[in-house]
Amino acid sequence: MKYSVIILAAGSGKRTGLNHNKILQKIKGKRVIDFSLDFFKNDINCHEIILVSSKIDYDYFSSEFKQSNIKVVLGGLTRTDSVRFALNKAVNEYILIHDGARPFFNSDSVSNLLNILEKNDSVTLGVRVKETIQEIDGDNIIKTLDRSNLIITQTPQGFKKDLLLKAHNLALKDGYSGTDDTVLLEKYLNIKAKFVFGDYRNMKLTTIEDIKLLEVIL
Repeated sequence: MKYSVIILAAGSGKRTGLNHNKILQKIKGKRVIDFSLDFFKNDINCHEIILVSSKIDYDYFSSEFKQSNIKVVLGGLTRTDSVRFALNKAVNEYILIHDGARPFFNSDSVSNLLNILEKNDSVTLGVRVKETIQEIDGDNIIKTLDRSNLIITQTPQGFKKDLLLKAHNLALKDGYSGTDDTVLLEKYLNIKAKFVFGDYRNMKLTTIEDIKLLEVIL
């Protein structure tokens, strides 16, 4: 299956306490973003890599990947804007969207996702919740959720391009920005995502403590 991958790399280092984009942070001598780029460059099914960059890093990425087949696209104010901009540049029928701050995902998970995507319109990686999750009101616990019905959503996520673009255009008219792209397909096209088991190591670099955890995982 031919697919295009959109890698979101337009973040910053604010929440991690860094003075640079967190995906440029090195883990054991290798930039976080390079784990994702190397994976997709070596996947025979991946026929296009689109890297979404912030204004701050755009010149750097454009120069860095000038001699490669990686397309660098300027991102927007929100995650939804950034995906839409990249989606308009994509050429393949199938689209994977991945957070560049998630360096450790595995080939089995992606292969399973692609297999499910052939017969479905929206697919996400995820892992089942292990801890007890409770709803609160102020400092009062008011409800304990059934964790057997909960997952932690991960990326990559997979979609049919035409449907995803339609959902994004409808969201643009509404001025709506979703937390991920499965939300848009459910909200605007009533398409519910399929769940494919991912990997508990597929964590997102968010805080300074996560750098240490990623080093341990590696």
